[in-house]
Amino acid sequence: MTSLDRPLTGPLLVFRLAEWAAQLRADDAYARSGRAGRTLAKSGPLRVVLVALANGTVVGTHRADGPMTVHVLEGGLRFRAGGEERHLTAGEVLFFGPGDAHDIRAER
Repeated sequence: MTSLDRPLTGPLLVFRLAEWAAQLRADDAYARSGRAGRTLAKSGPLRVVLVALANGTVVGTHRADGPMTVHVLEGGLRFRAGGEERHLTAGEVLFFGPGDAHDIRAER
């Protein structure tokens, strides 16, 4: 299901993340690039985005307009920003402020 087929905002939205993650891993983009994502919700500046990354996939240096959290559901990742590096595993959440350049590498 794409974001065009469902609401992105509302008083109460529930997401079955395991089902969405399985859909992302079956996506053509994931097969081609090792990366697929879906916006689950939008409200003002807030975006909730689920991203699936294959082992070793790198999300190159970029910036986010607002603050962000990264919640690792499976596997792990390396997050690098501001000269610091953090390794996260399933069940960990990272908070990061807006505007700073960062990059990510998926690790299993």
